[in-house]
Amino acid sequence: MRNQDVSQWKVAVLGAGSMGQCIAQFMAMNSHQVFLYNRTPSNLANALVQMENNLQTLVSLGQMKAGDIPDIMNRIAGSSDLKGSVEQADIVIENLAESEEVKKNIFTQLDEYCDKDVILSSDTSTMDIFSFLEVSHPERLVITHFFNPAHVMPLVELVRGPETSDEVAGATKHFLEDTGKQVAVLNKCIPGFILNRITLSVFREAAHLVESGVATPEDIDKAVTSTFGPRYTFEGPFGLSDFAGIDIYERLATLLPPVLCSDTECPKLLHKMVQEGKLGVKSGEGFYRYDDEKAARRDRDSKIMKMLAAIQEVNKRG
Repeated sequence: MRNQDVSQWKVAVLGAGSMGQCIAQFMAMNSHQVFLYNRTPSNLANALVQMENNLQTLVSLGQMKAGDIPDIMNRIAGSSDLKGSVEQADIVIENLAESEEVKKNIFTQLDEYCDKDVILSSDTSTMDIFSFLEVSHPERLVITHFFNPAHVMPLVELVRGPETSDEVAGATKHFLEDTGKQVAVLNKCIPGFILNRITLSVFREAAHLVESGVATPEDIDKAVTSTFGPRYTFEGPFGLSDFAGIDIYERLATLLPPVLCSDTECPKLLHKMVQEGKLGVKSGEGFYRYDDEKAARRDRDSKIMKMLAAIQEVNKRG
């Protein structure tokens, strides 16, 4: 590593979309100098406005002081010059399109522009970048999968490639934890990593119940948010099974798998909704209706932050 003090690392974030801007904002909130790259200047300008709006929301929720906003924004330098954006960085976090061609192109340039000690990471949520990226120092290549909104959600999945060095994996984990993130390490890359696999497994069964006429989306959401939703804020599936009883889980795992959904294709329900233009919050309607996208996202983020604050308080008190 060029700099052993992870608190002083300079961070290059590539891509100023919703995820990239949230990661850039989060790093700046944690006192890191950030270089935000996007090839389209207007997208950069919009991202800077959105980040300031996000900070104002945090102020309104009592999460930070208004007087801190100028210092945070001053730590973020936006640029459409890739080389200039990465040449000072200790770690690069790529957030561009989920396309092999796009990622091959950008990482080929990073391989040329970045010193061999610079960590190169991708925020891909599904792709095995290690199978197709060709870099001269593959030991410095990792996946850092953030969750939206990245300036709020605590988790990052850290995925090692077959040639990722222990030094790089350890330094990346230390860096992320120093910013306050919770880090789940995957020792090998698998499609969907941890959370997307679990999320889609749950959704597949939920969609099957709806398609089979067993229950409505509203009642399924109610069942989840009123039971293991609260539990999962402090115990995962293995902790939950300990309290339920391993013998109980053994019996359930013997009886239920034969009758659970095992479809290997996308639920028809989703295809139908996409065809009807019901894409969720961004289109105004999904399983629920939304009159104002910004208001809906602000309300969702507010609830997440209040919940996380409550969890921290519970953990402090024990």
